[in-house]
Amino acid sequence: MLRRKATFKLYPSAGQAERLAQWLRLHTGLYNAALEARIDAYRKAGVSVSYYDQQNALPEIKRARPELSPLGSHALQETLRRLDRAFGAFFRRVKAGQRPGFPRFKSWRRFPGFCYPDPAGWKMLQHGSRGATLRIGSGKEAMMIRARGRHRFETFKPNDLTLTQRRNAETGQLDWVASVTLRVAEAACARERTGDAQVGVDFGLIDWANFDDGTTIDNPRWTRHAAGRLADLQRRRARKRRGSIRYRRLSRQIQQLHTQVANSRKDFVHKQTTALAQRCELVATEALQTSNMSRSARGSVAAPGRHVKQKAGLNREILSAGLALTHRMLAYKVTETGTRLHVSETRSLKPSQRCSQCWGVVPKALSQREHRCGCGCVLPRDQNSARVVLIDAFTPVHSPGTGEAARGIPLAAHAAKSNSVTRETPTTAVQA
Repeated sequence: MLRRKATFKLYPSAGQAERLAQWLRLHTGLYNAALEARIDAYRKAGVSVSYYDQQNALPEIKRARPELSPLGSHALQETLRRLDRAFGAFFRRVKAGQRPGFPRFKSWRRFPGFCYPDPAGWKMLQHGSRGATLRIGSGKEAMMIRARGRHRFETFKPNDLTLTQRRNAETGQLDWVASVTLRVAEAACARERTGDAQVGVDFGLIDWANFDDGTTIDNPRWTRHAAGRLADLQRRRARKRRGSIRYRRLSRQIQQLHTQVANSRKDFVHKQTTALAQRCELVATEALQTSNMSRSARGSVAAPGRHVKQKAGLNREILSAGLALTHRMLAYKVTETGTRLHVSETRSLKPSQRCSQCWGVVPKALSQREHRCGCGCVLPRDQNSARVVLIDAFTPVHSPGTGEAARGIPLAAHAAKSNSVTRETPTTAVQA
C-alpha cells in the first residue's frame, strides 16, 4: 500500500468557521500548556516529562475543561505528539552540534493546524467529480462542511486528516484546507508511460535542468522576480508602528507574496517532474545535499566567514530553485510509471569534474562553465555532468564504474569509486 495526499478546500459557514477557529485556539492552548509543563518540571525538579506522561493526563484535563471533549482524544494526542517531535528534533540538533532551536510558545495565528491521526472522528464524502462533504464528529454535534477537490483513486483507505489555515494567494484571506492521506494499492497508483527515453539530467541554477543531449529548461527564478516587490513592502512595514493596522496589513501582503512564490515553484516542479517520469524509461541524476549547499558562510565571532553576502545570494538562488523538492517529487513519481531512477554518488563520481569522453578528472572552478579536457572533449559544464551520470547509470553495480557498459570501446583503468544508489520499481526489476 502506498500513501498519497489529497487536498480539499473547505467552505464552512460562518458558525462552522468560528467553531473551527475556536478548536484551533484550544489546540494551541494545549500545546503551550504542555510546553510550559515540561519547562517547569525540568527547571524546578530536574524531571523530564515524556509524551506518555502528558497523554495519560488528558482524561483529567478534559474533566477540568469540558470544552476539549468535542475535539476528540486522538486529535489532542496528536497535538502532544507534535510537541514531543519538536523536542526530539531539538535534542537531535544539540547532539549533532547544530543550532538547536528550542521549542517555543505559539500564537494561534502561527499554529499550523490540528490533525486526526486515524479515520476515527471524521469522514470525507465525495459527491461527483469535485464536490465533497467533510463530516467531523458524530451525533448532533457533528459538523458537515462543504468541500471542493478530487483525487484520481477509485479504491482507497483513509489514513489521517489535517486541517490547516492557509493564506489565499489571490484574495489574501485565510481559507481552511483539509489534507487527507490515502492508503492506495500500487496498481491504483500506476501511471501510463508515454516514452522510453534514457536521459541524464543535471539540475542547476543558471538553467533549471540540463540534459545530456544539450537541451535545457530555463530557471524561472521566482524569488528574484519577487525580490523588488518584497523589499518595497518590507521597507514600508519598517516605517510603521509594530502591531498597528497598517503594520498588520503590510504583513499580510508580504505573506501573500511568499505564498505566490511557493505556489508557482510547486506548480512548476510538479509539471516538469511528471513530464520527465512519463516520457523516460531511465532518469539519471546526481545526489544533491541542498542543506549543505545552502549553509551560511558567516562563521562565528571568533572565526568570521568570508564572502558572506555573496554566499547568502547563492543560498537564496539554491532554495528558490527547489532542488530538494524536485528530487522528492521525482522519487515517488517514477514508482508510478515504472521508470528507473539512478542517483549517482556525487563525492565519488565527481560529475562536474569528470570527463564524459575519457573518464578522467579535470578540476575546474565553479565560475568555469565550459568543460575542456586534454582528450579533445569540449562541452558545456552542465551537459558534460549530465552525460557522466547517464554513463554511470549503465555501469554494472559491482564494477569500478569506468562506464564500459555504456560504450563500445573500453577505456583506460581508473581509480575505483563507491557504488551509486539506484532506485528501481518492482516493474522495472521484473523487466530487467
